[in-house]
Amino acid sequence: EIYDSPQYVYFKETKKERTWNNYFNGQVHFVFTRIFISLGKGYSAARERWNTEIDIRPQRKEDSYSGSFLWQATKRTSLYLQYRKAKYQYEDLSYHKINFRNALNRREDRFSLTGYYKLSYRTNFVIDVRYGYFDFENPSNLRDAKSYSVYGGFEFSAFGTVRGKINVGYKYFNSLKPKERDYKGIVGDSSLSIRLFKPLRVRGSYRRDIEFSTWYGHPYFVENRCGGGVSVYLFKDIRLDYDYNLGRNEYPERKQPGQATVEKRRDDYGIHSVGIYFRIKRNIGFGVVASRWTRDSSVDWLDGERDFIGANLTYDF
Repeated sequence: EIYDSPQYVYFKETKKERTWNNYFNGQVHFVFTRIFISLGKGYSAARERWNTEIDIRPQRKEDSYSGSFLWQATKRTSLYLQYRKAKYQYEDLSYHKINFRNALNRREDRFSLTGYYKLSYRTNFVIDVRYGYFDFENPSNLRDAKSYSVYGGFEFSAFGTVRGKINVGYKYFNSLKPKERDYKGIVGDSSLSIRLFKPLRVRGSYRRDIEFSTWYGHPYFVENRCGGGVSVYLFKDIRLDYDYNLGRNEYPERKQPGQATVEKRRDDYGIHSVGIYFRIKRNIGFGVVASRWTRDSSVDWLDGERDFIGANLTYDF
């Protein structure tokens, strides 16, 4: 199984951010009576805003390997073991005295063990235990860490009236550098889509987790985000979308002996997005999207807003 998505991103005014992006993923599957094994290789090179903290699009290269093992223990229960190793490389670009390569180049190892119990034909109860190890390239980097988390919730079939997942858990994020603050608390990653009528679908989402930060002296921040949206088919081949996301990024205050206090920071942001999509043929689609993004930060000079209009053409084969 091979997936490849080349993209050209064009900006009318910010010429330096025009770029070719590419996302590749290849997998080999082995299927037995009650066992499914998968081995994968991924690679991407793209300029993108990977979270709401930054305002520019530095290039990031991701080189990854993965393996998974699924065992169908009984008719209703199954276990899924997954391992993923990834290397992230950022371009040598500085922004507000922050160099992305020095701050974020790293290797990651992630393990997860997931148990499924089938409640019905379209609904599973899920328990998920995860471990992550994050090793940064720069020896003086403060972001080296380990994380331990457990999630519980429900997953719904992609072909039912209700689609998506409800997933809430607890995480211990252990900083490996002396005197750096750890995180212990609630996390979540949930998204639901419900078809109310044949042409109308509504959706909602909630996410709370740790993200690595590029901010001065802050190894991480807590990202909180919730959102909702609606999709309406005006005709068989024309769909109208609207989404609104509301979020808050929270940075802990840091004060170490002999060092200046790093300012505590909190960012509130909102994103409105409206789009219209046309199905030209069964495997060809065209869309136009307009969005408005605003950020209100406790650090005044980081306040900002952004308006964006984009178009995309997709071809599936």
